[in-house]
Amino acid sequence: MASVYKAQDILLDRIVAVKVLHAKYGDDHDFVVRFRQEAQAAAKLSHPNIVNIYDVGYDENVHYIVMEFVRGETLKEYIEKHGHLPINTSIQIAFNIGEALENAHANGIVHCDIKPHNILVTETGRIKVADFGIARAVNSVENSDRTVLGSVHYFSPEQASGGHIDERTDIYSLGVVMYEMMTGIVPFEGDTAISIALKHVQDDIPLPTKYNRRIPRLVEQVILKAMSKNPDDRFQSIGEMMSELRLSQGFINTNGARPIISKGTYNFGTQKIQPIKEKELPEEAPKKKKNIFTRFMDSISNHSQKTIIIGMLGVFLVAFVWAFFSFGNFWSTEDITVPNVTGKQVEIARKILKDKKLDVSVKEVESEEVPVGEVVAQTPSGGAVVKANRTIYLTVSKGNKGEQVLMPDLRSLTLEEAESKLKEIGLSVGKVTYKESAQYADGTIISQSPASPKKVDKGTKVNLVVCRKSEAEKAAEAANEAPNTSGMTLEEAEKALESAGYSVGSVANLDASKDSSQAVITAQAAGDGKVVNLTVEYPGSQNSQSTGSDGSANNQEPAGTPHYGTVNISVPAGASNQHVQIIVSDDNGSRVVYDRNQSGGDNISKSVSGTGKTRVKVYINNSLVQDQYI
Repeated sequence: MASVYKAQDILLDRIVAVKVLHAKYGDDHDFVVRFRQEAQAAAKLSHPNIVNIYDVGYDENVHYIVMEFVRGETLKEYIEKHGHLPINTSIQIAFNIGEALENAHANGIVHCDIKPHNILVTETGRIKVADFGIARAVNSVENSDRTVLGSVHYFSPEQASGGHIDERTDIYSLGVVMYEMMTGIVPFEGDTAISIALKHVQDDIPLPTKYNRRIPRLVEQVILKAMSKNPDDRFQSIGEMMSELRLSQGFINTNGARPIISKGTYNFGTQKIQPIKEKELPEEAPKKKKNIFTRFMDSISNHSQKTIIIGMLGVFLVAFVWAFFSFGNFWSTEDITVPNVTGKQVEIARKILKDKKLDVSVKEVESEEVPVGEVVAQTPSGGAVVKANRTIYLTVSKGNKGEQVLMPDLRSLTLEEAESKLKEIGLSVGKVTYKESAQYADGTIISQSPASPKKVDKGTKVNLVVCRKSEAEKAAEAANEAPNTSGMTLEEAEKALESAGYSVGSVANLDASKDSSQAVITAQAAGDGKVVNLTVEYPGSQNSQSTGSDGSANNQEPAGTPHYGTVNISVPAGASNQHVQIIVSDDNGSRVVYDRNQSGGDNISKSVSGTGKTRVKVYINNSLVQDQYI
């Protein structure tokens, strides 16, 4: 298209480069216009990475441009001399080219012929972009003969097919230049310009890592995105491409392996060819659809190693947090036996597990065999030993959607809970009666009709019997609900009751002449409301060591004499859950040696011992039933 000469500027005494249009193109109006466009376009640009234009003219049928003389070599010569370039060097050169193109695009100029031959490397290593000979203004009208001008090895698909050209055309060519810098070869080769142009339009781009395995995955993705067939799939601006490229710099290994390069002689010059017509394009063979695993592995391989490691750490952290909250406090030393709640209503099961310091997660399933709200299964199962705060997973029936439903077990639920449960399955509460019961809590359901697990029609009314305690029973229960202070000092008992919302009423046997810190609680009884009355004794005092059932011999023994004995207790028949407590008082103080709930009719035999004067007291439901010395 043009020849470049080294010349001397006589006026300013400097070396310049003069580009002269070939004589055979002088009569070609289209080429002359493009040649003038080089000067006009480049004259608008002022950037350290763009070759400066000094003058443009026409003399004796010769069109010429006077421009900056650059001492150095072209990027193409540099690549041929050094083979593929280090990844860092290639990216830095791409940055310099990108800055030059960004300046040109800001001025409405598309280069259209970005290739290593038009990129100069100065002796100091500076990169300069030259030859805007076929540059066209972005808003200019397309050429009338629809011919394609450029270097076919660096063509964009839209250039090859004579389509619309904009800034994204330069982005494609820059992607090809980066490909060549990092691999030492161009992506597409062929015997003719048309065959190469066809490959740009229809062939998949060979992966750069096929020729240089040291190219980071993120850098490869930048190149492939820049070389997308569809301009809409490329970076939409040079600035966007440079930003993505900067992100990749943290993943670069500069010790690149030698690429696999096939040497050949190719024509990389700027050429004029006819655009490829659609009918010349062969039909594209349908691509085999990849299976899910292959697509998943491909999506992972598209990410950098650092991103994959961070992702794996994130997954591990989420899994650890889930396991921590699911399996309880790892540092807890408290082992808890999981109660079996299968077959119980979920509200009752939840309360039982919460009382055991266990968390609960509920999942509902439809069932025609298990009544609504009943626990079908649990994980871990009953009897398993777990740490505190472990989550117990309950599978709960939500009944079926037919005209008949299974009657749920409403016992131990409150009236409000039962109404809600029945409403969920299309039933309602019928007649409600009240009855006293020692087995059920006040306000909870004792029995029902129809009973569980009968099948009933939707709309059926369910009759309920609800527990109603007498005032005396309520007071007794209130006392039982208060913290058990037997065996504590008076000061400890006061703190324990206050923290539970109770206050101390009367204190029996309290001696103002003695140190109250020595007083030990031996019994407690409910007062009015949240008041608890206490009975105390003073270990070692004459009052508390009165003659026992075996006479006064025990009082006259020398101090420090050990005593041994057996306490036999028969728990009165009646309630199934009775509190039994044995307290031993000797020269060392008072202590609780037995504290359990027993069923009515149980027989207890407990061996006890003490030092010096030893007194044994037995309480059942906080009432003193035995008091003896051993």
